[in-house]
Amino acid sequence: MVQPLIILGTGGNAYDFLDVVEAINTRQATWKVAGFLDDAAAAGSSFAGFPVLGRLRDAGKFADHYFINAIGSDKSYRRRADILASTGIEIERFVTLVHPGASVSSRAQLGHGVCVNHGVTLAGAVVVGNHVTLCPGCILGHEAVIEDHSVIAPGAVISGFVRVGSSCYIGAGSVIRQRLKIGTGALVAMGAVVVRDVEKGATVMGNPARARLSVSSLV
Repeated sequence: MVQPLIILGTGGNAYDFLDVVEAINTRQATWKVAGFLDDAAAAGSSFAGFPVLGRLRDAGKFADHYFINAIGSDKSYRRRADILASTGIEIERFVTLVHPGASVSSRAQLGHGVCVNHGVTLAGAVVVGNHVTLCPGCILGHEAVIEDHSVIAPGAVISGFVRVGSSCYIGAGSVIRQRLKIGTGALVAMGAVVVRDVEKGATVMGNPARARLSVSSLV
């Protein structure tokens, strides 16, 4: 049975999410995209050929629909939890989408509202929390943990036993050494090579990655 799906946000991630839905439907008709909700787009406008149905707070009007959150960039990632809370939608109505072109271990665990894009690799015993976005081509090594609301950008490599805290952003092409901890709300910059733990709220960049902004300056 095909189920109606609403995507939150009309940013760049939304194109990837549409691709994931289309790839899933190619194998088995599963989702019908009803449209988008977005506070920055006018209701009645369109995005990628689909209607903008209203603002995020209008989610409650669509009682028979499911949802997935595409909002999350290096600018907004720390607000993802609050953005989702503003919808008032219970977590069970957020679906997890896995592109058929991803490699996901049968021993990996995925929470609600996760999007696994094309080319993603999840090794054995990986644990992915709720509302995590795994962008195209990222790799999670065995027994890595990604906590709620984090974004793993394209091509990032997270080695085994790494723990990424909630509401983090792991930049494109970055590499994190095994057994490290990335603190809540941290940002790992594009191409960074992380060889030591990253503090809560810190931004690190470079090779080896070093903090460039204090925690207090990010508040």
